[in-house]
Formats: sequence, structure tokens, C-alpha cells
Amino acid sequence: MTLIDSVPHDFSAVDDDLHAPGASFYENETYWFSFFVPERRWGAWLYAGVRQNATVTHGGMWVWDDTSGQPWEAPFYEQFQHLKLPTSPEPGLMVFPTGLTVRVVEPLMSYDLAYDDRDRITVRLRFAAVEPPVPLRAGAPPYPKAHHFDQIGRVTGTVELDGEVTAIDSYAMRDRSWGPRVERGYQRIGYTWIGGPDLSVLSYTAPKDGRDDVYTGYLRRDGRLARLTSGTRSIERGNDGSIACLELEVEDELGRRITARGEALSRLALPHASVVTWCTAMRWTVEGHTLFGEDQDVWPVSQWRRRPWLKP
Repeated sequence: MTLIDSVPHDFSAVDDDLHAPGASFYENETYWFSFFVPERRWGAWLYAGVRQNATVTHGGMWVWDDTSGQPWEAPFYEQFQHLKLPTSPEPGLMVFPTGLTVRVVEPLMSYDLAYDDRDRITVRLRFAAVEPPVPLRAGAPPYPKAHHFDQIGRVTGTVELDGEVTAIDSYAMRDRSWGPRVERGYQRIGYTWIGGPDLSVLSYTAPKDGRDDVYTGYLRRDGRLARLTSGTRSIERGNDGSIACLELEVEDELGRRITARGEALSRLALPHASVVTWCTAMRWTVEGHTLFGEDQDVWPVSQWRRRPWLKP
């Protein structure tokens, strides 16, 4: 893998650990790993957020399918808001009170993941990166004052849910962020990614004049990784506003162009303090090849209630 000069980073092994927080009460540090089971139309997150200055951990795990988009009807959903801080009983191991553990196998590149809710679910996974961590451009939303990177990897292992064991083997995204994050003032944003052994696409988009324009992201192809310079995210929605189909067109700093068409496999409406995020597991067609990924469609609740997708 060649990381070209346009996407430098200075991350190191210390960035696998919690960072010393700044002075803001709203300091927040997150660990996010996703995975998928396309044949079951599953999308899934392992997520933990740590607010060290507020002395709390939040997050949990959710698995959704195509039976319903509501979290309380998902195959598995739990999201905590006010647990104790995580512990690190040994170097390279983070133990979160949600039930998540993250063990570093290779700094910045490979991790053993586990989740245990003490009742219904037991998760044992390995994340093995296929690219280095890619930083979000400084000052770019949605985290203009925080450190943030994204990274595609292969996720393998098992999930035992209600006594049924499901094998996991998918390419999926993880990210990390640390810095101040408030719970008000979010704007609409699209976070769309496609992952495979030889191709990664990640786009951040903002709505403008009836379409979504790509303002940052990256493309990995033919062993080269470069930032996106332009593109569009075109959406076909259902009557409930959830995403049915997507077309993503992007161009990077090397002049490479990709057009991808995505079909929704399943979705989950993920509520936050002042926004709702539609998490949609996607089957993508890229130049005749089938890949998988996810779209995160973020809406302030006040804007969602206006139902702007409905035609008069």
C-alpha cells in the first residue's frame, strides 16, 4: 500500500489508547467498529464513547436487519448513556463497562474485539486493516475541532445471539475520534462508504440545492490512496424518508473517477440527543463488481419532521 503525499498522517501506537482530554467539559473519545452479514441483511456496530471530564462511558452494540428500522425491534440493541469510565488492565487492552473489549494485535492496524451483554449476545471478532488510518481533513465537519480518522478492514469471527452462532466475514469501516463534541448544532450530513480488499471509498457529503455534494473523503484503488476533490450523492427515498437506493459519483486528486450504485439491504433509525441517523446497510455495484458498505444519513430532528423528501 502506498499512502501518497496528499494524505499524510502522524498517528502512532499511542493513538490506540485514550488521549489526555482538553479542558472542555464536552471532550469525547470514540471507538467504532462495524461489520455485516449480507446474506442475513445484517448491519452492526460496536461503539463506545468516553467523556473523561464528565467521567462517563456511553455506547453499546446494535444489530439490525430488514424486518424493521426501529431500534427496539432490531435483533439486538442496547445503548448506554451513563456508565463508569473504561479500564486498561494491561497495555493494549481497553475494557469498557458496556461489554466491549478492544485488544491491540498490531498498533493502528489489527484488533481483537469482544462484546458480552451478560445475557443474549457473545461476540468474538478480529479486525485486520487493509489500509492505514486516514485522517479527516483539519477543520472539516462534522468534527471540525476534533481529531478523527477512518479505516477499512476485514472483520472475521463469530456472533452468538440467543444461542444461534453466525459466522462473520466482511469488509467494514472503523473510526476513531477525540476532542470536544457537543450535542446541539448538528447539520445534515451524509457519511457513505464502500469497502473491499482492493477498493475503499469514503465520502462526506452536505445537501445543496436538492443534491448532496461531496466535500471530503478518500479513494483507495490500485494500491494508491488519495483524497476526494468532488462528487455527488444522489438518493432515492421511500415514503418514510429512509434510503432505498443511492448513486455515488466521486473524483480524487489523481483524477480517478468512480461511480457506484447502492441498494439498501436494511436500515436502523439511530436516535441521538438532537439528531437521528439512518444507518443503512448497502449492497454496491462498482464497475460490475459487488461490494458492501453503509450509508449514514444524519438529520436534525427538527428538519426531519418537515419531511422535505415528500413531493407536493
